[in-house]
Amino acid sequence: MISLSLNIVMLVVILIVVIPFSLFIWADKSEKAKKKKKFLDVAREQNLKLSVVEYWNNSCLGYDDHENTLIYINIMDSVTRFQKVDLDDVRKCVINRITREFKNGDKHFSEMSRLDLEFTFISNAAPVKISLYSTDEGFSQNEEMPRAEKWLAFIDKHKYNKNNVSAA
Repeated sequence: MISLSLNIVMLVVILIVVIPFSLFIWADKSEKAKKKKKFLDVAREQNLKLSVVEYWNNSCLGYDDHENTLIYINIMDSVTRFQKVDLDDVRKCVINRITREFKNGDKHFSEMSRLDLEFTFISNAAPVKISLYSTDEGFSQNEEMPRAEKWLAFIDKHKYNKNNVSAA
């Protein structure tokens, strides 16, 4: 009798812990799937087929190798920000890291407040900034600098370069 009661109590405790945990995991996967679908829908609307894609927080960065185009999509509070960069027109791309300095007692601290990829163009079009991190979005910092460095290397490899054009 005691064994049966103990088993029932253990089962109830396990269910109390497992069910909410499972619901959180399911809700997170569902939210990510919705965002991924929204990102892909925006890319399709632009007639782009992304061959390289990276999703994080509310953002997506993707590349269409046929069009040599980079796209950035950010979904924030049901507002979708979209930027399209023609890599054939990119003169230069740099990482723009903005920090804020503050003091606590005798110690000085520096905290990243924003991280952008900043593009300038051969056609003298207005520069474009793609935000990889901003304190305004409320997400914690984790892999922003490695992500920025990875995409900068990717962009440098695929941007227009007169030296890469060979004579026929």
